[in-house]
Amino acid sequence: MTRDQPAFIHDTWRIVDCNEAACTLFRCDKDALIDRDMMELIVSPDFRGLARLRMLMLRENRLLPPMKYKYLRCDGSKFWATVTTKILFDGNFETTLTYEYEE
Repeated sequence: MTRDQPAFIHDTWRIVDCNEAACTLFRCDKDALIDRDMMELIVSPDFRGLARLRMLMLRENRLLPPMKYKYLRCDGSKFWATVTTKILFDGNFETTLTYEYEE
């Protein structure tokens, strides 16, 4: 997992690990993020649906271009980030966020 950019390891839906940069970006500790549904981090229900579809496509080993979503931090503030996701050797996924701007 990268140290510089916020990154999550997940089994498509549930977060199993994250780095310190992810905790800093979401303004909470690791315990608040681990075992959470990745889709809960996205603000809009419409974008959550799109993200679910994207995860299904990734599970079928399709390479997808980066996507931009609006995220909800643990403190209630919102921001936009571009997401890239790759499949790992163990079958989990690594999603990396590139911060764009505040809402």
